Amino acid sequence: MRPRSPWVLGLLLVAALLGTAPPALAQTAPAAPAAPPAAGAGAFVPLQAARLFDSRVPTKVVDQGFTTAGPLGPGQTVSIPVAGRGGVPDTGAGTVVLNVTGTTLFGSTYMTLWPQDAPRPPTSSLSLTPGVPVTKTIVTKLGGGGAVSLFNVTGLTDATVDVVGWFPENSPLASGVPQRVLDTRAEGALRPGEQRRVQVDGRGFAPAPPGSSVLLSLTGTDASQPTTVTAWGTGGVKPFAPQLTLVPGDTLPNMTIVPVGDDGSITVANQAGTVDVLADLVAVVPVAVGRAVTPARLYDSRTPDPATAAVGTGPLTPGQIRTVPVLGRAGLPTTGVSSVLLNVTGLSPAANGAIGVWGAGPPPTTSAVVVPAGAVRPGFAVVPVSPQGTVQVADAGSAMHVVLDVVGFLAGTPGAAPTGPAAVPGGPAPDGGKLLWQADYADGLANYRSTPWNLVGAAMPAVVGSPAGPALQVTMPGGGQRAELEPNFRSLREGDDLFFGFSVTLAPGFPAGTDDWQVITQWKNDGTGSPPISVKVGGGQFQLDGGFDRGAPFEIPMGAATPGRAQTVVVHVRFAEGGGSVDTWVDGKQTIRGFRPPAGTLYPGTTSYLKTGIYRSTAIGQPGTLFFDDWRIGTSYAAAYPR
Repeated sequence: MRPRSPWVLGLLLVAALLGTAPPALAQTAPAAPAAPPAAGAGAFVPLQAARLFDSRVPTKVVDQGFTTAGPLGPGQTVSIPVAGRGGVPDTGAGTVVLNVTGTTLFGSTYMTLWPQDAPRPPTSSLSLTPGVPVTKTIVTKLGGGGAVSLFNVTGLTDATVDVVGWFPENSPLASGVPQRVLDTRAEGALRPGEQRRVQVDGRGFAPAPPGSSVLLSLTGTDASQPTTVTAWGTGGVKPFAPQLTLVPGDTLPNMTIVPVGDDGSITVANQAGTVDVLADLVAVVPVAVGRAVTPARLYDSRTPDPATAAVGTGPLTPGQIRTVPVLGRAGLPTTGVSSVLLNVTGLSPAANGAIGVWGAGPPPTTSAVVVPAGAVRPGFAVVPVSPQGTVQVADAGSAMHVVLDVVGFLAGTPGAAPTGPAAVPGGPAPDGGKLLWQADYADGLANYRSTPWNLVGAAMPAVVGSPAGPALQVTMPGGGQRAELEPNFRSLREGDDLFFGFSVTLAPGFPAGTDDWQVITQWKNDGTGSPPISVKVGGGQFQLDGGFDRGAPFEIPMGAATPGRAQTVVVHVRFAEGGGSVDTWVDGKQTIRGFRPPAGTLYPGTTSYLKTGIYRSTAIGQPGTLFFDDWRIGTSYAAAYPR
């Protein structure tokens, strides 16, 4: 995103909105665990987050096949193909779950997302003010051609769209063009402490009978003083966890799931002052697909809790990952849950920050909520559950307190690996190249050689589950030196012209800023000594270096290395003894073009071979973990580009 203008709110506001001493889990009477649902053929399919649209950096989209020329202008609509991209099948997907982030460059605006070929609804998906990014989870039916439309009303607005899951066409879940069921601007603002009944059954694109749940998009605006807005099933007990937290001047959206009351209605309440609230019905969720639960606190970094104290309490800082048990707690079943529906709240970071929540493996590339400096921001997230029945949470950008409230779940199998885009199986790539080797982590380490001598002071790299499917985890303890693997690929020799691509996530806390040497991939010469070419991480950068034993060292920055997010690296090497050249790309952007290492890409009289993992100075005392989601070797950029 472009530079953002900070918003400053005091600690007094935080105390007023969420309380200085909120109840711990032990003080909140949790609902009895729900009976596990029977997940059928129409169950939710979680995906590795895949970018379908990016107005800023089109090369970051999952298939490199959809671009746009800069920000969306006033009144502009773009069509975004979804079916057949990012793990969504070409046919058979009826409804998708998207993460949409928008930033307006000047002036206030709103954006609307809806099924392609349907009339644009008179509702907003995101409301934006200058320089402040907003992220929202959106559930939408697919339109004609398996696409959605995105509209910007005024000004210039950047947007990204990521797909995180889908429901089959035969799913009992019903979705359509969002239907407005509440607009207090026409009916009168909510007064202090007011609870207003809102009929949902019989008002949307499908019946919403008692016992079902509804997915709603709630937007609050024009608050006269700091307040919260809460929605629940009419006839039930008002939950303690609000869906919206507002101050004067805010126009904020959030998604939520709410049970339908016995009379087919829900209730919406305002805490203080007056506020306008808009509610749009986006989906009806029958029990076979999932359900809302009485909102309950799963985690609060401000309050020690026996279930989570083992991983630490207090503000989350960049570099921390905390694991939170979810199944069997706060009204959730112990089995039969594929994903949990969470309200994720970030509280008063010193600088702009973001919170990510996921199941197993490394952090995803998308955030659940973006939190401006000093602000309190809730966000709705659909989070796959790990095989251990847990989720993980981390923050990026600035230390902050984090609260996780569960509001519902989707049926399925815990720990089912999210699927990703189909891998190139070999043969011609879009640019005519050919895939020569790929690390298929579904087969463990079958595509690597057994080289136990590449372990010094560290454990063997291992394949683990992740949001992207199986991934290679490499962990180096403080003071350790080497944990590397050698791909089962031939020697690299004179005249080879090859592309090497990998997707890597440096876990939060990885010592990316070290001034010591820390290699993650090397094209190693036969024999002893340092290699002619390697990629290392240091000074906050990926760096190309080599030639240190031949009196011709070099060290060239390739691009920012950012812990906590997946990054793609492609290296093109023309191999020649005493000659050759290197090109590099980081996150789709070319950063080195035609560099000629002084000692060559091959040392005279030798061949080289590939090694990947972590190899570093023992003087680095900070432990570090990284994950490789994909590794490829090909004869072109497209063939080697990691998925």
